Amino acid sequence: MENVKIYLHKFLLSMYITDLQYFGTIQYIQSLMIEKDICFDNRSPYTKMSFKNRTIIATAQGTLSLSIPIIGGRDQRLPIQDIKIDFKNDWNKQHLKAIVSSYKRAPYFEYYEASLYQLFDLNSIFLVDFLLETNNWVNNNLKANWKGGVKTNQIEEKRIDPWLPKNYHQLPNPIKYQQVFEDKTGFLPNLSILDLLFCCGGRQATTLLMPS
Repeated sequence: MENVKIYLHKFLLSMYITDLQYFGTIQYIQSLMIEKDICFDNRSPYTKMSFKNRTIIATAQGTLSLSIPIIGGRDQRLPIQDIKIDFKNDWNKQHLKAIVSSYKRAPYFEYYEASLYQLFDLNSIFLVDFLLETNNWVNNNLKANWKGGVKTNQIEEKRIDPWLPKNYHQLPNPIKYQQVFEDKTGFLPNLSILDLLFCCGGRQATTLLMPS
């Protein structure tokens, strides 16, 4: 029995254990693609100023942070799996409007527009449910095939993504590509994976994320 516990411990530590992100940053998605066997931690307390309910897109004026409002406010410490989305101000319609406004002229936006509308029309009650849907949407559109389970055992060792909304843009050697507003804002590094998909399309995005 002890040997089984040791094997299980080593197996779990070999997995990439991380938080779900709302249309995660390019670096975050690259990590998922490289690791492939992913375990999402839904039991840790909700923390503010993270990418759990926030994504950052490009606009003609620079970056724009989009945050999913949650019931109870951002200072609560409930496990992330128990956090509910607050729909009183139609956040999903506002986020979709901002994304469409910013990327409607992006070369590949039209290929993703219909499924994006469906995604924002889900009205998921729990935050993790919507984050899993966005995770699956990105996985499918990149044809990345990473496998994501949910953390259930306390012996698992979590690997922290060091890039947060306060420092995500400080990533060294970011993936470079032509952005919609680059002539006005300069290149904006490590944005939401949406920026890379809409500007480059799935095939080129995958190549940039997983160079040979």
